[in-house]
Amino acid sequence: MADAVPFVDCSDILSTLNPEQLAAVTAANRGSLLVLAGAGCGKTAVLTRRIVYLTRLGIPAGRICALTFSRKAALEMAHRLAKLDPSCVGANAPLVTTFHAFALRVLLARYKGVRNFSRIGFDGDAQLLDGKERFNLMAQASSARVRKSLRMGIVELGGALDLLSTFPEKAARKWDGEELKLLAKIGHDFSALRKARGLWDFSDLICGGLELFSKHPEVAADWSGRFDAVLVDEFQDTNPMQIDMLDILLRPGSSLYAVGDDDQAIYGFRGADIRPIRNFTARFRDARIVKLQINYRSVTAILDCANRLWANKPAEYRKTLVSGLKTQPAGCRKPKTMRFSAQGQALEWILGRARFIARRENIPIGEMAVLFRINDTLSAVSERYKNMGLSSEGIPQLLTVHASKGLEYPVVFLCDLEEGVFPHYKLPKESSIDSWVEFVRTVVKPQPNPAASCDIDEELRLFYVGVTRAQRYLFFVTVSKKQFYGRETKFVPSRFLKLVK
Repeated sequence: MADAVPFVDCSDILSTLNPEQLAAVTAANRGSLLVLAGAGCGKTAVLTRRIVYLTRLGIPAGRICALTFSRKAALEMAHRLAKLDPSCVGANAPLVTTFHAFALRVLLARYKGVRNFSRIGFDGDAQLLDGKERFNLMAQASSARVRKSLRMGIVELGGALDLLSTFPEKAARKWDGEELKLLAKIGHDFSALRKARGLWDFSDLICGGLELFSKHPEVAADWSGRFDAVLVDEFQDTNPMQIDMLDILLRPGSSLYAVGDDDQAIYGFRGADIRPIRNFTARFRDARIVKLQINYRSVTAILDCANRLWANKPAEYRKTLVSGLKTQPAGCRKPKTMRFSAQGQALEWILGRARFIARRENIPIGEMAVLFRINDTLSAVSERYKNMGLSSEGIPQLLTVHASKGLEYPVVFLCDLEEGVFPHYKLPKESSIDSWVEFVRTVVKPQPNPAASCDIDEELRLFYVGVTRAQRYLFFVTVSKKQFYGRETKFVPSRFLKLVK
């Protein structure tokens, strides 16, 4: 029997929702709910209306916590809430913040008169560590000899320490036992130096919050007792420490409302972990899944292309996007693949096609986008267009696919679609063969597969993000030869192009 829900007049926030969105907003407030929100399906509208809906059901706004990943997203959510309902403004408004800002709030707070920062070893008022100071302290925590033995510079060492703290199992696969011991010691000494000087960086915030809650259960109980409902935006981008923080906040009787899209999980290189969203029903208590699949961004031809990428995905998580547009704009055709022998030819064609569509459809060129997998190509193309004397108004926007997430464009040229570039992995170096012995070695010795180090699943998700940025026109662009990290390189078309035929 379904949970009884008291009648509350919510027509002002529900009347414009489609059936899927309505089901997601009004789902019973118990246990854990994952809203699998397809690209362009209105996840922010659902998330903000869910918060207002909970307040209308009687949950005090101040006992609702909404967590997201960027300050910009948090401000946008707070702004939308204020427009939806005046009760979501002011001192008793829901707490809408980022994971890091939430952890900082906890550490800056006092419990029974004692500053929480001091409970985990920071003296005085902890100050933010800037980039230069971070490198200086890291250099003090290690020696040139140790860094040389690890084959790491300071920047690489920082990344290694972040990986070790966030994904110890990945670190264990990447480095041997002695290297792990060295890294662990450097991490310990680096942390001790920061604490002694009252300095913290962003990696300290959530780690520090978890350390505080672990060492002081009474503080953890105080914070978990403050919220009846916890909502998380972009759930696919959470890392293990953020999930641990959620576990602490989710006391018995409180609810979790997670919104995300596993098909758009593209930040594994930053420590994001796709497992909590992929294993949601097993990971969280009393868990359910609802889906948003009506897309208000793209024409049907583009959505059909996007759906083909996930044809073999398990049904529980597979989303089939359908267009919610009332009319399909005339002139929009199936996404087209364009092959060129050289990069220059591709760039000239893109410019010509952009101008043609601009004249025919009255779409300003500056509202179109050219998307790249790597910054190296983006920089080269920007320089070429600059040398041609083109103003920024006369060319489409140039950006990476990562930077395009969350954005949309009427016309998209998706470039870098060469094997080794997108999907991205290190190509083998061309070696000269100077003797018969060397020739025999190249034939007999098994050659390593360069694509083995590539996270092909994440690369496919990144390709999906690029596809779903397009509203009306989408072109796939691949070339046979271009500059790749400083040298002229020959390519074959990306394997992804076979999926969108």
